[in-house]
Amino acid sequence: MNPNLAFDTDASVSRGRRIIAMYEEKGIPKERILIKLPATWESILAAEILEKEGIQCNLTLIFSFVQAVACAQRGAHLISPFTGRVLDWHKAKDGRTGPTDPDNDEGVVVCKKMYNYYKKFQHDTICMPASWRPSRGPGYDTDEIIALAGTDRMTIPAPLLEKLAGSDEELIRALDPETAKACDEEELGNGMLDEKEFRYLLNMDGCGTDKLGEGLRAFIAETDKLEEVIINKVRGAQVVQ
Repeated sequence: MNPNLAFDTDASVSRGRRIIAMYEEKGIPKERILIKLPATWESILAAEILEKEGIQCNLTLIFSFVQAVACAQRGAHLISPFTGRVLDWHKAKDGRTGPTDPDNDEGVVVCKKMYNYYKKFQHDTICMPASWRPSRGPGYDTDEIIALAGTDRMTIPAPLLEKLAGSDEELIRALDPETAKACDEEELGNGMLDEKEFRYLLNMDGCGTDKLGEGLRAFIAETDKLEEVIINKVRGAQVVQ
């Protein structure tokens, strides 16, 4: 999905439908497609509409608990919280350069909170963390992955998969649906966050606010570059003809 549409619900819904239609013309059913949307309020509402039409959505650029809650309450199929980038933000804010215990890693902590919330309140949304950092520093590249073992899914790059495969250490499940049911997470927004509550809670979360804006700016810049390359190639082909 074009990140330039991050704050336009109607345009995001139209683009999502168009993408699905293009795949269906090629014989690919919508069940095999995930529409990727940034977790702004407007895009979360777009996901709610698309999901009701059987179009599954992946909400990305998740850096705060309130984003995860809103996505689940609006029926998103899957979220991608960026564990390592949350840790990056907190380390930069606090001026920390030393190692962090994985259980105290802010990215791990918030992802555990999201998972526990989903299981406790029986949301079907899949929690799929991505973007990993070595909590304790170089040589501990799989710290965050191990600390979140048991989450629904993970996006793990090949080098880290190789490290996991080559390790002889026992991998203990850290997250479990039954344990999550007993956690102390509370429902937000009396069961359904509204726009006012979402924007207030997101703005009160410095990491969520900063990293969402930073991620959007980066995605938009790369999208603009890609569009420029495509336009130049099309123009070049027209000249040759």
